[in-house]
Amino acid sequence: MPPSDWSALPLFPLPRGAQVVDGAAFVRGEIDSGRCKAAPQPDGGHVVAPVAVLIGEQGAIARIVPRAIGCATIEQYTVGYVQSLVRGGPGAVVPAPGWYRLAVSYRW
Repeated sequence: MPPSDWSALPLFPLPRGAQVVDGAAFVRGEIDSGRCKAAPQPDGGHVVAPVAVLIGEQGAIARIVPRAIGCATIEQYTVGYVQSLVRGGPGAVVPAPGWYRLAVSYRW
C-alpha cells in the first residue's frame, strides 16, 4: 500500500503527447444518476480523482491505488484511464521505482 501521506509522494511524470480522453460525461452521469456520493468541487463543474502509482523495478506499473472519493465506479474508471495514459509509447518517461501521485480532474 502507498504511504498514508500522499502529499509527500512525487508527481508522476506523464508521457509527452499523452492522449487525454475526456471522461467527464461518464463521471457526471454517475453523479447525476445518484449512483455516486462523490460531489463536484466547491467551484462546481469538476471532480478530482487522486491515485497513487507504484512503479516496479522494470519500470512498469506494479499497482495503481485510487483514493476513495465516494464512488467506486469513478475510482475504477480513473485507474483504467491512468493505466492507458502511462503504458508507454512515444515520449514515455520511465520514472525510478517507487510510489508517485497523480490527480485526474474531470471537468464539465
